[in-house]
Amino acid sequence: MILKDTFYKIKALRFEENVLEAEISINAKHAIYEGHFPNNPVTPGVVQLELVKEILGTHFNKNIQLRSLNTSKFLAILNPEKTPEALFKMTITEQEDQSLKVSGQLSNSEGICLKFSGIYI
Repeated sequence: MILKDTFYKIKALRFEENVLEAEISINAKHAIYEGHFPNNPVTPGVVQLELVKEILGTHFNKNIQLRSLNTSKFLAILNPEKTPEALFKMTITEQEDQSLKVSGQLSNSEGICLKFSGIYI
């Protein structure tokens, strides 16, 4: 986990009926925002996808890797100065080969920032 506890903190993690929800808070002072972008922090898409992987890894208590990304749609800017709190909601289905089919979204108080689906191992 390269971003957990420095870039973001998990405030709550719930799993019920194949749905994983993670409430997180994002550190607006993290070094990522020095280059992306100074005085106007925008969370890079690759970082948002890394958060998915790390939250899955935290829930399953193991190292998770992305095998294939089927869709990723970035619908709104995730600016931690305006909205430092965010919610991941993911539906997880275990496949016959032990991989995880995951689809979900990342949202904040202003709306949905990311919709995604992929296969994780």
